[in-house]
Amino acid sequence: MPDKIVFINTVCTGSHGGIISDLRRAAEIAGFDPLIAFGRWASNPEARCVRIGGQTDVAAHGLLSRLVDGHGFGSQSATRAFIRKLDSEKPALLHLHNLHGYYINIEILFDYIRHSGIPTLWTLHDCWSFTGHCSHFVRAGCGKWREQCERCPLTREYPANWGIDRSRHNYLRKKRAFTNLPNLRIAAPSRWLAGLVAQSYLSGAPLDVIPNGVDTGAFHPPEREMKHTRPLVLAVASQFDARKGYMDTLSVAQKLLPEADITLVGLTKKQIAALPSGIDGRAHIGDRSELVGLYQRADVLINTTYEDTYPTVNMEAIACGTPVVSYNTGGCAEQIAVGCGELVPVGDADGMAEAVRRVLARDRSIVRNDCQTHSLNNFDRNEAMNSYIKLYTSMVKQA
Repeated sequence: MPDKIVFINTVCTGSHGGIISDLRRAAEIAGFDPLIAFGRWASNPEARCVRIGGQTDVAAHGLLSRLVDGHGFGSQSATRAFIRKLDSEKPALLHLHNLHGYYINIEILFDYIRHSGIPTLWTLHDCWSFTGHCSHFVRAGCGKWREQCERCPLTREYPANWGIDRSRHNYLRKKRAFTNLPNLRIAAPSRWLAGLVAQSYLSGAPLDVIPNGVDTGAFHPPEREMKHTRPLVLAVASQFDARKGYMDTLSVAQKLLPEADITLVGLTKKQIAALPSGIDGRAHIGDRSELVGLYQRADVLINTTYEDTYPTVNMEAIACGTPVVSYNTGGCAEQIAVGCGELVPVGDADGMAEAVRRVLARDRSIVRNDCQTHSLNNFDRNEAMNSYIKLYTSMVKQA
């Protein structure tokens, strides 16, 4: 019988859901028996999937989070039912991803991990695992997580609550649940996040850095240069909000409007209706070929994100031969090599506009070649999948 791996993540859609689906396929090819457990929004009905709880449970957990800052501590019945499912599946390895998202009880799950002894790999995609509340704290300039969360400045942000601050209580409960597990190993997609983990209460667990990648067969430069009279400046986000620097994106766009066409992707209907004249606004693009075509037509991608672990849009653009000008935050500096764009200080819209002009002044064919070379050497998702398969094999053998 092949060794079973159970993947646990909030969703099966979006960039993180895509990673889970790719890992499932890679594990199956490598001879494992994979199963995906998720909280909501399955996108691949052909995959072996099991949902943890249901929509009513998600709603109840969300209400608990908003009323008493109880994110991660609801879904008790749903989690116990899932544990019974795990017992019947008898996994050789658990691979955890995002555990926040109103679908699983972290204390029940980790109590099972502690007592079952099942080797467990936990890939962190943000900072929620070692804070008392938030998933990102950079924009708030908060460093309380290093010692003891309390008086959280981000109670109104995801996972939002309506005024009760239990960050200190949550921090201590998470610390008890997540530490002193000899069978737990952690992976981070960027050196930046790994550096934060090393400063947190998770520092005792073995830690690997495995950068995410993209499908470089699908995301690639155009076969021939696309001719247009004015350069196209592109910005893409799954959701353009304050954390993604939406107002900064508008500011940069307006500074470049006289000399470039601007397209923003990932906007709401309200945002599109309020756009200044001359800026092309579009909703989220779900069709990958359409998105690839837009990356290929663009001359530069701008990314005004204030907080990001290892942005997928940066990798996708560079893989399509399009340089990126990004705020220097999170793991962005690990993605943008010389010749593939520029980094500017966070909040410096004037500096970003000037950096865009410098990038646009370079020879387009040389830039595309630099981007493609960098992408093939650093962003091939197959490399990330291979690293995980090696880790799975090692952990199962050592169990």
